[in-house]
Amino acid sequence: MENEYKEGVLKEYPKSTRWMKGQQIIGVGNLILTNERLVFLNGVELSPRQIATIRKLSETGKTNKIIDFALTLHKRNFEVPLSSVISANMRRYCLFPFPRPYLSISYRGGSKDKEKTLGFMFTISLLKGFYQLELTTVWVWVRIIRKALKAKQSGIGR
Repeated sequence: MENEYKEGVLKEYPKSTRWMKGQQIIGVGNLILTNERLVFLNGVELSPRQIATIRKLSETGKTNKIIDFALTLHKRNFEVPLSSVISANMRRYCLFPFPRPYLSISYRGGSKDKEKTLGFMFTISLLKGFYQLELTTVWVWVRIIRKALKAKQSGIGR
């Protein structure tokens, strides 16, 4: 019998999220937060067959199946279960003369379950920049991740 629980998307930043390791940009793509996991999908060009598969999965309405398929589209796509996330914070990326804020995620991972860190910078287009600031975008992500962690820990997410 299949589990009736539905994974839902809480927040997404499409196409222009920059995945960082230290001060280096590793990939550009979508950042997705669900009530179960944090997912990074590198930008890829889809084949007609892949588009058909996504359409078919979309008809089922099962977000987890769509995300699982999307994770297979690029070797550097990844997910971090919310149960592994320790904290979400705002940090500064130093670009002289203007430091930029970015999202920093600490989580338990690897074979020895040691603490690791991920960084994500949100690139905002010039037009969007007139009404949306990087600082507020990062802060909203920090708040929603912390809220999702609290819900997960208290068992509300299921």
